[in-house]
Amino acid sequence: MLIAVPIFRLSCRVTIDKGRAWSVVEEAILWAVSQNSASVADLVAASGLKKQVIVAALSRLMRFRLVELTVVGGAARFVASNYGRDAITGGKPLPFFPKKEPKRVGFVIERVTGEYFPQGQVRVASRSGLEADSDPDKRMIVVEGGGPVISHEANLARLAQIAVNGYDEQLANVDGRTASMRSEFMLVRVIDGVIRNLPEGASDKLRGIIERVAALPSANATVPVTYEGPSAEIEEPVTSHSIEFQPEDLIVGAKNQKELLIQLISSAKSRMIIHSTFLDHKRFRELLPEIRSACVRGVTFDLLWGAEKLGDDEEIKNALSAVEIARIVREDADIGRRFRVHMKSTGSHAKLLLADNEDGDWLAAVGSCNWLSSPFLAVELTVVLRTQSVVADVAVALQRMAGRRALSDDIATEMSFLARDLKSRKSPSGNGTATLILGDHHDVVMRTGSGMAVRKVLAGSNRLGSTARPGFIIQAEAALERLSGLDVTLLYTIASGPLRKRHARTLAEEAADNGFRLVRLEKPLLHGKFLSWDDDDVAITSLNWGSSRTPDDFPEAEIGVHINCPGIARDLMQRIESIYPEIGHESYHPVETA
Repeated sequence: MLIAVPIFRLSCRVTIDKGRAWSVVEEAILWAVSQNSASVADLVAASGLKKQVIVAALSRLMRFRLVELTVVGGAARFVASNYGRDAITGGKPLPFFPKKEPKRVGFVIERVTGEYFPQGQVRVASRSGLEADSDPDKRMIVVEGGGPVISHEANLARLAQIAVNGYDEQLANVDGRTASMRSEFMLVRVIDGVIRNLPEGASDKLRGIIERVAALPSANATVPVTYEGPSAEIEEPVTSHSIEFQPEDLIVGAKNQKELLIQLISSAKSRMIIHSTFLDHKRFRELLPEIRSACVRGVTFDLLWGAEKLGDDEEIKNALSAVEIARIVREDADIGRRFRVHMKSTGSHAKLLLADNEDGDWLAAVGSCNWLSSPFLAVELTVVLRTQSVVADVAVALQRMAGRRALSDDIATEMSFLARDLKSRKSPSGNGTATLILGDHHDVVMRTGSGMAVRKVLAGSNRLGSTARPGFIIQAEAALERLSGLDVTLLYTIASGPLRKRHARTLAEEAADNGFRLVRLEKPLLHGKFLSWDDDDVAITSLNWGSSRTPDDFPEAEIGVHINCPGIARDLMQRIESIYPEIGHESYHPVETA
């Protein structure tokens, strides 16, 4: 009897970093001698380790020029070199020079319980190969009710488990050009009721299903079974990161958004990723001198876009702009090989920048500005993130946005490895915290702000539309029910979707009756989306609080960041009120919207 279990078969070429990483003992010794010089006897006494362990660690540290031998009072002592002191105190991993080992790796994911195995442990056949098999009793399993997660993130995790052997190896790269994924079958032979060629690591659940299929009386049957594995990736808890945040890292305004973009392009050392919801090749041409200069000095760019369908031809318009930008890039010898334009939409409304700098650190910018379509005339809000652990979260979000083709998306693979590197770096304590906002966590942040504010709430949305009442107005009403003296102001620029100007005027009148203000801003236009409450909390995002909600199955469709830092909300409110003096209490008069 031959039982055909449906599988996904994946294969690709990978690079493995092979070499012994630094141990905790070696790092502790380097830290100790960076504080004060020490002899072997001193280190043995302080650590409680054997002399041989200390000597071996010092020997390796000296080989990499992290530790030097010096003579103090006629005795040999060890002290960190300048290079070693910078390495151990800079928060970056110690220098590591592994041997690069390329190899091809294949594995299969069976679709009954979601388990995965190295390809060499199973017998694989295509549908035609199954039909050609001479076994007189062939039974094909058909899976109903779901299947295993095959996202880039999940497949990369599986690949790392399969490809790496031993603690001294680490997956370093995946060649997306060689990656493939096929729907095939794992052939399991059953002789006299005994399963012969199932991998040893197969679970009892999978074995039980195969035994049930084998026990059926009908031969050469197609057997439906219900999927019995995990149906979704484990959702990681929301993580807050300690950061050092300054008011200058919150960019508010129009032209200064362009200044930030040019600054990041000009300061990038080797890499920059831009995600803009919309594209305009005319705006790209305006930035061409700065982009060309960066490419000449060795910076590589990736341009991603995620246009949503605001109109019947909106996505086509952006796709055509992507084609035109790609043509401009292709015809420019200086940038042709260093600027990649992604031709498929990510489907995300997020606006992100990610770039490295001369110090080897990475910066991320999260906000409301469409970097490659904006004329930089409307008021936007962007947060610049410098702490490596929260930048890692942005890299993971980019990985999930771009990784839609198994292991074929090189940018997604790069973001995964970048996040792994940034998470391993030391994160110094600071004056505030930053938390990335994804998907329905936007609702949590809005409820948190309206539920915790004791003095003032100021929120802004570019559009006021179908979700205005549940997403925007009800939260203001709930806040005032909790605390009647609360100062609540909601700002917007455009009434959109089913909401007309007369409806917006009615909502503004209802708001006034309920004790808060709903204000339409005309000049300059507000494109920024934000929430601020009291003195210390702001949330900057791509989500139009008043007209949109995030899809349940794609959290990265909208991305923002919540900053808690002394005085940052008060500072933002002052800046917004300086741009729009009409919203100040002394000068506020409702705007008539005819």
